[in-house]
Amino acid sequence: MADPIFHIKDAYFFEVPRFLYRSERENAKDFPNVWVKLDKDFQDHQAHEIQEAYTGSEELPSIEDWHHWQHAGNSHANFAAPYYQYVESLEHPPQDQAWKTVVAEHSSSEYIQSYKESATWDAEKIEDYNFHLSGKVLIPQPFGTLRNLHEQESGFAISKFMVIEVFLAVLLLFVFGRLSKKVRSGEPVKGKLANFCESFLLFIRDDVARPSIGSDADFHHGHDGHGDDGHHDHGPPTYHIADRITPILWTLFLFILGCNLTGMIPWVGSPTGVLAVTAALATGTFVTTVIAGSIMHKPIGFWLNQIPSMELSFVLALIIKPMLWVIEVAGLFIKHGVLAVRLLANLVAGHLVLLSLMGLGMAAANLGAGGYYSIAGVSIIGSTALSCLELFVAFLQAYVFTLLSALFIGAAMHHH
Repeated sequence: MADPIFHIKDAYFFEVPRFLYRSERENAKDFPNVWVKLDKDFQDHQAHEIQEAYTGSEELPSIEDWHHWQHAGNSHANFAAPYYQYVESLEHPPQDQAWKTVVAEHSSSEYIQSYKESATWDAEKIEDYNFHLSGKVLIPQPFGTLRNLHEQESGFAISKFMVIEVFLAVLLLFVFGRLSKKVRSGEPVKGKLANFCESFLLFIRDDVARPSIGSDADFHHGHDGHGDDGHHDHGPPTYHIADRITPILWTLFLFILGCNLTGMIPWVGSPTGVLAVTAALATGTFVTTVIAGSIMHKPIGFWLNQIPSMELSFVLALIIKPMLWVIEVAGLFIKHGVLAVRLLANLVAGHLVLLSLMGLGMAAANLGAGGYYSIAGVSIIGSTALSCLELFVAFLQAYVFTLLSALFIGAAMHHH
């Protein structure tokens, strides 16, 4: 029931200082099911009842073997794992319907609730559990079941980072909705929030979208700037196509920036420190790339456009172009995968370095007074400096992800 080692890990609760949210539960039935089913007394009770209720032909292992398995080795992977999980991890676990029925009955919410109504916990255990649950605001799970506060067991579980992402998405919708309403009504858009959003919008449009995607002339006449009649076009370039992509890139930048900045808030964590989140963002870029390229070149033309233009003989083209197509298509998937890993690695690396510096201060507690103050001082100064660097990295990585997304989209829309 220990806390996660790092706060960058996702969880199914929000953590706040203990004094702001104290747990004052008085008996077993006041505790959440996810906590009760990790209790040793409950698990022993559950294991004995499973053995008594099982009527199948297989011989179940002993309770003592299960206890030994829980504490075997240096890993805590099996710690607090229930008896039925141990049985199912054996080389030849029971497969009959009797076993499945017994497990379903003795792991259900109704069974746990029944135990809670009859269990009598001593004051020492309740006090210890209240201490560990103080500061933890559990997220309701109407669609799923948790194995513990950090792992999902079944169904759709709502995690802390999911809530943060939904909050950021709703916040962006609210801000964008207010600004667009003012623009459509002809009302002057002014104020600190409007100026803030406009500055980022112009930055994304002028320094990311337009340079990466190109002007309208690049799509109509090619990159040489000549028209169909061979004469130069007159007048300033237009960027209607790039400007259509700008809202997507602007939203992507602000969403990633918001996710990055939440990692600077104590006890919150950054959703972009989880591979599932960065992979979803990269998938969004990939889908946008494919759709933009398919609109520009038609669906089949987009995939054929992956082959660069080359003047080859028929025989060489028949040999080389299929191989190049496979390499280019593989590269299309790989570079979006790297986009996800790159954002994750940069965010997590900063948190790990910060944690290592803070760990120096904790380790210094075992030293004398002189060693403690010197190492703790270095740790505090280093952590503060690195936090400032992480603030810069939060903006930088949002920019780099958005820039690479714009480059990928632009490359898909142009002829190779």
